[in-house]
Amino acid sequence: MSKIDNETRVRKIAGGDEFISTVSGLSTEQLKSRITSLQTELRESEDHKEENEQLKNARQLVSELSGPYRDVQKAVKLKTSYLIDLIRERGGQ
Repeated sequence: MSKIDNETRVRKIAGGDEFISTVSGLSTEQLKSRITSLQTELRESEDHKEENEQLKNARQLVSELSGPYRDVQKAVKLKTSYLIDLIRERGGQ
């Protein structure tokens, strides 16, 4: 992805214009430091997400509720694949 594409995408996020204005004048070392800070922020966010009990419970509920639908989808895909194999075995297309 080019710098221009990244810049366009960054401008679309909240605070993107301000971020670009702020970092444009930074030295290379300051930019590297900013990357380290952002990666730390990302890691902390991921840690908080994993520790969020409400989110864990919601995921579990979604998994339980969607299980039967996944089972049907899996069965239909397998059966369809089997039927296609039978048709090919018989020389059909």
